[in-house]
Amino acid sequence: MMARDWNAMAEAEFRTILRDFIAENCPSELRNVRLRMPPDQTMPWYRALWNAGLIAPGWPSELGGMALTPERHLVYIDEMEAAGTPWLHDSGVRNLGPALIAFGTETQKAEYLPKIAAGEQIWCQGYSEPGAGSDLASLRCAGQIDGTRLTINGQKIWTTSAHHATHCFCLVRTTSDGPKQHGITFVLVDMQTLGITVRPIRNLGGEDDFCEVFFDDVTISTDCILGKRDDGWQVARSLLGFERIWAGSPRRSMKALGELNAVIDAVGLGDDGLWQDRLVQAEFDTLDGQDLYRSFADLVSTEGHVGTEVSALKIFSTESFQKIAEWTLEAAGQGGVVDVTPTPGKPAPTFTWFESRAPAIFSGANEIHRNILARRVLGLGLETAK
Repeated sequence: MMARDWNAMAEAEFRTILRDFIAENCPSELRNVRLRMPPDQTMPWYRALWNAGLIAPGWPSELGGMALTPERHLVYIDEMEAAGTPWLHDSGVRNLGPALIAFGTETQKAEYLPKIAAGEQIWCQGYSEPGAGSDLASLRCAGQIDGTRLTINGQKIWTTSAHHATHCFCLVRTTSDGPKQHGITFVLVDMQTLGITVRPIRNLGGEDDFCEVFFDDVTISTDCILGKRDDGWQVARSLLGFERIWAGSPRRSMKALGELNAVIDAVGLGDDGLWQDRLVQAEFDTLDGQDLYRSFADLVSTEGHVGTEVSALKIFSTESFQKIAEWTLEAAGQGGVVDVTPTPGKPAPTFTWFESRAPAIFSGANEIHRNILARRVLGLGLETAK
């Protein structure tokens, strides 16, 4: 399909194209499923999006993306959420793709980007370690370089979808000299490489989306380094900026708001003043989150990066989601905890409450983000008062 200027067409036409495409290509059994399904179940839908040029909303059109403006990207999210399309294993598109575009060599871009877009490669992110989560620069997973070979030893944890991934982009420590942010190298690893062991972790919601990953003498080529050796922190910060925009996406709040509306109607609280106020507050918070998301997404499209201010988006969006989830569970009352397992098309207040816990922790805990804003944006000193 030839590249189209999705931004030039009227919004109504764009919505119609998306709705018609979803109706024709996304089967009903994939709709409104709350758990992330294995990629073998969602890959036909993924590839349908790719074939139509609809898989990478934020990528430049010359690299197979849609090049959507932030406003148009929000419309894209709105239509996908309204139709209940499934949650894809698309970290390669959302997170790694922009980093490859910014820091990759021409050889790396040619090697990885087409395969990511086509769904031939499923990527996971190897950042956190048992002793390095929000304080990511404390990571100890070692990368020993010998000529053109790099050997990795260590452990990663909370690695989303590692048990389904074909590849992993991860951070390894290649030197311990200087500040802890120095000496970190960003590498691209084939998960079939000898020495990698993956162990899934089951969460409160019954999912095993998170994993532990162990590297035992895993040897790769130095051609798999993205960016400069020992300067992977620059790549990581850029990717974390993109990830925090994704973590601050209004999609979760938008879905939770719809569920809150449905529950309030179902239990007959629509005329209650307290719940009318809460519903209006939830709607305003969701709209504010959309505006904030739009402003940061616009920075990416115009400047290619975002600053530390993106922490504000992550905090606001994830905490709005938590608040709406808590209100939904409260409105549902006793009936909300009868069936924890989500059913397609049916509100699942308890599951949504479980689901809302994690976003305030991943991509850096919100408490860490508040400290980042205090130091780097507000310029507040954190010395102990004497």
